[in-house]
Order: sequence, then C-alpha cells, then structure tokens
Amino acid sequence: MKFEHLSTLEAFLTDVESELLAETNRVAVQFPSASISPWSGRELTTANEALLAKASKSANLYAIFTAAQGTDGHSLRYLGKTTKKLARQRITNHLFKKDDRTGSKLAEVIKHVGSGGAVWIAWVGIQTESLRNYLEEELINRHPEADWNRENRQATSKGQ
Repeated sequence: MKFEHLSTLEAFLTDVESELLAETNRVAVQFPSASISPWSGRELTTANEALLAKASKSANLYAIFTAAQGTDGHSLRYLGKTTKKLARQRITNHLFKKDDRTGSKLAEVIKHVGSGGAVWIAWVGIQTESLRNYLEEELINRHPEADWNRENRQATSKGQ
C-alpha cells in the first residue's frame, strides 16, 4: 500500500528539523564545577530545574549539542524521542543521572563535561505524538554527524 501524501510528511519533517536544530532554541545545560567532581546527579538536576520544568510534558523530540572547551561552535551529537509524559525523566537520564535499566548518553556527557566541554539541549513537541518515531528515525538518517546515536556509530564503523 502506498502513502499518497509523502511530500506533505517530508515537508513536516523539514519544518521539525529546522525548529529542533535552530541555534535560538538551544538551552545551555548547567554543570556547576562543585557538582561534576565528584558527579552529583541530584545536584545537577537541581541546578537545571528550570530547564527540566520547561521540557516537562512538552518535549518529545530532542537534540543534544556539545562544544569543546574554548570553542563557540555547537556539534549535534544525539537525536532522541520520548513521550511528553516521560520527557523530564528521559532528559534527566541523558544529562544528569540514569537508572541502570535505561540506555542513555550519560557516560558521553560525563566524559565531555569532565574535559571542560559545554552541552546544550533543544526540543520540540509533536502532535500527533506517535509521529515522533518516524521523525526521529528520519532525522537520524539525515544527520550522520549525530555520533552518539548508535545507528550512526554502526554506520560509521561499517564504513571504515
């Protein structure tokens, strides 16, 4: 069976991509030095309460960006999805502390922040929420530079 309105869906994907990746929509994640050595997920969560409150129940597609110490350019590292209901928990797992049962980018964040780097996050809310699955997959395909996504790591390692 063929979907007859693919061009409309692709145009929506492009709009979502533009909004998600726009530099003006990126929020700096706070990593106070007293909370990163030793790493304190609880203190970091508290330091970023405003960010988490804003994302809570509104984000279901998100992007994580980094910059090395002393640089201005942001690099797209990860594209992810969640339900709006679980947005706060998912973002917390990626950036501050994680449950052992979840996959997250916390190890990469700790390594990056430990080397003096900075982190930003951006998100969008999608209606109908189930479209987040299609959108995430297509965005990952469009952005192989998002090297914290396992799909892109696998593609990169196969190409070497």
